[in-house]
Amino acid sequence: MFSKIRKRLTFLYSGLMIFFLLTFVGVTYIGLTWAVYSEEKQELLLFAEEEAHEHSLFLQHKELLQQIPQVDDYRGGRMFFYAFDNEGKLANVAEPYPILRNSIMEKINTWDVEDGQAVLLMPDVPNDRAIVMMASLPVMYGDEPLGKIYVGRDITIFYQVLKNVFGILTIISLLFFLFASGGGYIMAGRAIIPIKRAYERQREFIADASHELRTPLSIFMASVDVIQRDEDSKMSPFTEQVLADMKDEIKKMSKIVGDMLTLARSDVGVINLLKEEFNIKDVAEQVIRSLQPLAKKKNIQIHFESQIEQLFFADKERIGQLLLIFLDNAIKYTPSAGKVYIGIESSVKKSGIEIIVKDTGIGIPDEDQELIFERFYRVDKTRSRDIGGTGLGLSIAKWIIVSHGGSVRVKSQGEGTTFTILLPQ
Repeated sequence: MFSKIRKRLTFLYSGLMIFFLLTFVGVTYIGLTWAVYSEEKQELLLFAEEEAHEHSLFLQHKELLQQIPQVDDYRGGRMFFYAFDNEGKLANVAEPYPILRNSIMEKINTWDVEDGQAVLLMPDVPNDRAIVMMASLPVMYGDEPLGKIYVGRDITIFYQVLKNVFGILTIISLLFFLFASGGGYIMAGRAIIPIKRAYERQREFIADASHELRTPLSIFMASVDVIQRDEDSKMSPFTEQVLADMKDEIKKMSKIVGDMLTLARSDVGVINLLKEEFNIKDVAEQVIRSLQPLAKKKNIQIHFESQIEQLFFADKERIGQLLLIFLDNAIKYTPSAGKVYIGIESSVKKSGIEIIVKDTGIGIPDEDQELIFERFYRVDKTRSRDIGGTGLGLSIAKWIIVSHGGSVRVKSQGEGTTFTILLPQ
């Protein structure tokens, strides 16, 4: 149990840690990307304003235009521009690298971006993808438009640096996560040591107390029986009723003590299952016979179906106790004139058997269905005490199922409850 708690705490701490690390890496990467984008955009627009101002003079005196030499090698960070006059003719150009030229011209021919706004292009290049930032500004002479200029810059190298930074941050975060998970596992183990000690002391106390209480309870029961059978003693009806009530309470307390002792021993693993081959149908019929007086008292019909004839290998006594717990609960929580059904059939999934116990009782709310197997848990505490429930029966039943490698499902919709128990062969 404590190993599961330790693992859950470690998973919880590790999950929170990886969440914060991923958030940190993501926010850092987004922040750096935005900073680079903003800086490059500002530089590009400044370059665009300078070129637009210079080409204002050139477009007035076209004889001053000079063709800027083209550079054919591909190196990141180079500025380029295309200047057009009012007729849409190319007036001046400082071309980008040849590998980007076609993509740039295609974008200019289909330009739909407002002046002064930057846009990113990602043209394909051999074995990679380039990133180019472009913007446009009108060339003005006072209020008179002379043309338009498109400027751009290859910023691939900056995003490659960001990509490398992101990879390094991710690797560092993963390494830190591994170290943090190991440290979290160690710290979780140390954190549960006091809890484990307190739990063990409590478990030992329950086991010792349950064991020690059995003797005085047996003496009380024997004493009450002796007094009731003493023919020479003359007791008033009131005294006889008190003795009968005492006997009932001693029986209830003895059952609680016995259940607590069973659970305490199961916790420390001192109860061994004595498995043998037996006919589970015969065990079920015997349990039903023992509960018939209680069912007749409430006018409840018990319907039993089983087509299993082969022998089942398990602890016969514990399986009988399991059936007794579920059927006893079904009868207790079913109103008068109700019905209880028990069916046993082969299970293909588990290569074992499937036990179904169904009643027409008061049902179990959805929020309580995961808690009914907890010790001393009661859905309706007042009603449970009235019908004699101790709150330990289903805990013992769950232990029997788990110790046999099985599982149990609960289904209840408003009225009636169905328990489905799977036990492997």
